[in-house]
Amino acid sequence: MEPRDLVGRIGLSAWLMRSGCAAVLLTGPGFLPVHAQPDRAHVAIDRLHQLRASDQLDSLESLAKRILTGSTPTAGSLRYEAEWHLAFVREIHDDPLGATEHAQRALLVAREERDTARMLGSLYQLTKFNVEGRHYEEADRHRHKHLALARAYGKDTIQLALALNSMGSMFSRLEHPDSEVYYYRAGIRVLAGRNHAVKQALLGNLASALSAQGDHDEAALLLQQVVAGMDSTDLRNRAWALNNLGQSLMHAQRYKEALNVLNVSDSLNNESGGALDLAIELAEVRADILEAMGDHAGAFTLIKQARDLQDTLFVRSMNEQLLELETKFGTQLKEEEIQRLDAQTRAQEERLRLRNIQLYGSIALAILLLGAVLLVWGSLRQKRKHAAVLEKLNEDLKEQKDRIEEINRLLQLKVLRTQMNPHFIYNSLNAIANLVKKGESIAASAYLDGFARLLRMVLDQSVKDRVPLQDEMAFLRQYLKLEAMRFEDGLHYTVDAEPGLLNGDDDVLVPTLLVQPFVENAVWHGLAAKEGEKKLSVRFAERDGKVVCTVEDNGVGRDAAPKREHPDGSASLGLQLTNERLQLLAFQLEGTGRVVFTDLKDGARRGGGGGGGPPPPPPPAPPPRAGGGGGGGGPPAPAPAGGGRGGGARPGRGGRAPPGGGAGAGARAAGPPPGGGPAGGPGGGGPGPGEPQGGAARAGGREEKAGGGVPVTLMNRPF
Repeated sequence: MEPRDLVGRIGLSAWLMRSGCAAVLLTGPGFLPVHAQPDRAHVAIDRLHQLRASDQLDSLESLAKRILTGSTPTAGSLRYEAEWHLAFVREIHDDPLGATEHAQRALLVAREERDTARMLGSLYQLTKFNVEGRHYEEADRHRHKHLALARAYGKDTIQLALALNSMGSMFSRLEHPDSEVYYYRAGIRVLAGRNHAVKQALLGNLASALSAQGDHDEAALLLQQVVAGMDSTDLRNRAWALNNLGQSLMHAQRYKEALNVLNVSDSLNNESGGALDLAIELAEVRADILEAMGDHAGAFTLIKQARDLQDTLFVRSMNEQLLELETKFGTQLKEEEIQRLDAQTRAQEERLRLRNIQLYGSIALAILLLGAVLLVWGSLRQKRKHAAVLEKLNEDLKEQKDRIEEINRLLQLKVLRTQMNPHFIYNSLNAIANLVKKGESIAASAYLDGFARLLRMVLDQSVKDRVPLQDEMAFLRQYLKLEAMRFEDGLHYTVDAEPGLLNGDDDVLVPTLLVQPFVENAVWHGLAAKEGEKKLSVRFAERDGKVVCTVEDNGVGRDAAPKREHPDGSASLGLQLTNERLQLLAFQLEGTGRVVFTDLKDGARRGGGGGGGPPPPPPPAPPPRAGGGGGGGGPPAPAPAGGGRGGGARPGRGGRAPPGGGAGAGARAAGPPPGGGPAGGPGGGGPGPGEPQGGAARAGGREEKAGGGVPVTLMNRPF
């Protein structure tokens, strides 16, 4: 390092390096409080400090590298300690570039962790490395940062004292003695009342600066404080400290005191092992003192002793150099021997490689011949299997084609279902708009709340192909509850099912949102134009292992129903889309069920007036029984496919049942085969011809076409 960074002039360098300032030079982790760490990190940091204190540099370097290899990004303090100690080891191994690199990494880690104390330690370490490398401009830049950060931090007096000492060293190099003395004294004031190695260094450096200015008496006083604060068992460092004190007393012309101090230093040096460099310096300084006191003989004796010691030191140095050269020469011989052995090994490996190539070539040729034989045999065998393979491929292609067609049908089904949902939402929003236009805000709000719940049910069911029957019934009840709010005189509705469908072990699954368009058609086209009591029933029943859904209303009938359209003039799409969806379902289920629409006229279910009219003549097929009531019709009764369902008689109006029709109004889905069947309910009507499957379906008196004569599945339950 430069003069007085932590060393002084006039022999202070040797003392500071041996009087505890090695610890000052290593300031960083050694002087920082160990923050709260996880137990493993804490143990690792303590181990690093122990290895550094015991000079086990190889173990220290190995442990630090392992920590960096295995540390996590969050282990900031542990990574800092590892980088700092690697910088310390690299400096001792005369690797200034490596030391600086690790010190810079340690500084970056400290900045990431916002650890000011460790940032101070890294800045001081970088200052020291740059001074040793004579990069003074870079070192001075780190000095100023170190001092500014230490003053701003204010919690670490040791780092502040180190920064002040470093600034004094810089001004010593720049030959500004006043500034130099100022910073040394400031550092001593920071550590007032404390006995620390940094304070010892500051006292020694200040004494050196004062001696250079001629103030030897104060310098001697400062060095006496240094000696008084040292460990009495540290003989070698005390010997160096007394040597420095003796030189200051000599410059102050206090020869006797100086001679006594130097004699004590020589005695301590001999007890601690006899360092030759210190012994030579003591002999030369005492010779100067004796000569100044007029004792030329004593001075000559000490000079001769110093020369003998120098010769010994020279011989020892030469021996060390010779040993180093021998070591290097032996290392070189070993390296040459290793290179020769490596060359022999490579030549042998090359011969083995060529031999292996020949062997592998022979094996490859044999494999090729065997492969040719197998290829010919395989070709013959392949010809025999060619026809079978082609047939299998054709079958696979056919299966794939069938699967693709099935997937397309499912996709079409999903598209139709997604078209029905907007249609239903439009109708619901239109109902809300009508209530708002009428000024019925409370009813509109209630309707909107119910519509929100209904929409939630639609969203839940729209992602499924089939839902349990209970869910479909709950959805229909919620829908009819909303529709009932639109009528001033209310709407009486029931949605029920046979107990066997609800209480069975297996859930009855029905297609999603399939019944709602029929219910909606009954409300809009059958009940909306009716005055008086409005009734609608939805009934699920089991017939021959299938599920039958019957939708019945007491609407105005087909003839009396106006040709209604949506308020915006658009055509009704609900039953059309449902019809297309039913056709796809029937194709998907391979005809295991169907839907039958029966065109019912009010005359078949309403009594009174002139009674029922005569039915048309029956076809050659077995005639169905026409329903209808003259006076007071009977209760509803189920009818097979093509038939209707008996409804309650209503006085005051007569009518004629359509061909194959029964009494009452409604739509019925069933599983029996197509064709006519007996009509339900007693009455005065005559028989009618059988209705072909897929005939007209009527809900609430409005005729809708469905199916085009193709049987489709409405609902199906496996038994």
